[in-house]
Amino acid sequence: MKPIALWLPYEVEDLAAATTFYTVRLGLSEVDQFADGVVLKAADGAYVELARARDKPAPLAFELATDAEVDEAYAALRTEELVRGPGRYPRGHYGFEVRGPAGATVMIWSER
Repeated sequence: MKPIALWLPYEVEDLAAATTFYTVRLGLSEVDQFADGVVLKAADGAYVELARARDKPAPLAFELATDAEVDEAYAALRTEELVRGPGRYPRGHYGFEVRGPAGATVMIWSER
């Protein structure tokens, strides 16, 4: 598996205040937004995704270049505890989630 990007999700109670802190105070640039969140670029291949707090913690996410690479990673990890099988997410991404060390959820996905 060769990730092309690392995504660090961070759930916040006040999305506007968090976005202002990370963009104005820390200088990250906003590169995308969705209904309950925003994506900020921290560095080449590194993103912070701010989202309104939900019932479960957001997964650590590794972005791969293609859907085929996601399928290859799934084949290599399918004996692990699967949280969500390969498929499309509501925003169009393709991927799956597995339970990582210490119970952390790890998402492996591609943009399209």
